[in-house]
Amino acid sequence: MRNFLLLSTFLVAACSQATQDGPHPMTPVSALTDCAREQGATLISAHRGGVARGIAENSLPGLHWSARQGAAFAEVDLRQTSDGHIVLLHDETLDRTSNGSGTLSRMTLAEIREFRLRDSRGRLTSATIPTLDEAFDAAAEAGIFLQLDLKTISPREAARAVVASGMTDRVIIIVRNEDQAASILDIDPGIAISLPIQSEIDLLNTDINLTTIVSWLGAGPPEARIEAALTGMQVESSVHDFSAEARGTMDYGFYNAMHVEVLAADNVVAAARVLGRAGDHCPAELSD
Repeated sequence: MRNFLLLSTFLVAACSQATQDGPHPMTPVSALTDCAREQGATLISAHRGGVARGIAENSLPGLHWSARQGAAFAEVDLRQTSDGHIVLLHDETLDRTSNGSGTLSRMTLAEIREFRLRDSRGRLTSATIPTLDEAFDAAAEAGIFLQLDLKTISPREAARAVVASGMTDRVIIIVRNEDQAASILDIDPGIAISLPIQSEIDLLNTDINLTTIVSWLGAGPPEARIEAALTGMQVESSVHDFSAEARGTMDYGFYNAMHVEVLAADNVVAAARVLGRAGDHCPAELSD
């Protein structure tokens, strides 16, 4: 009973904090995550934009492919060329994912355009390394939301790029701490944030309006206590379990039963087979 009372007190205090700044305008991305929570659905985020046979990671075809498989989000990795262009690439170098070599940050956009990307089996595709602006256009066309993983891009740079593109309401920016989140929200308080959460106290003590947050709980099964607290606070959660996917032991349904709203997945096809397509759960939110 004592634990129940403590949790109840926490939830009341936290929910009060979440609304102290007044109502927050609903955006398509927040409407989508709210829908997932209300429908008891787990939405899929395609890791590195989606990768498969014939499909290269962090590519424009990957965004379209992931959307067709039923992913609601595509997580992409942002780096910068020597001439200041923000592009999609996971690694520091081009060696693993393309037929090029060398460090991306030392090359111009024109130079990296000479190379082609490799698919999941290492075979060359026709795709080249795209810019973030091109990814924004492709995502809007495909009907998929983006999660931006900032490799060498500062949170402020990412926020400015999002605002300039008019994609404020269709992205989630992944941050490592509350200071990074605050720097983004200083640019635009409507940008959604993926913020690491270790315990309920993290949310209780934050100054950030909780309606902008998707709580990142890390790798593997989340603690039931924390997940229950988040559900009670109407705050969505996200995790991944890439290790289980690689071992072939992944139980996608378990994460749905745990009320995880966003699951990052390497195997988008297998995840959608169990969790369903995003359009099956929240079609109106995806089409906004």
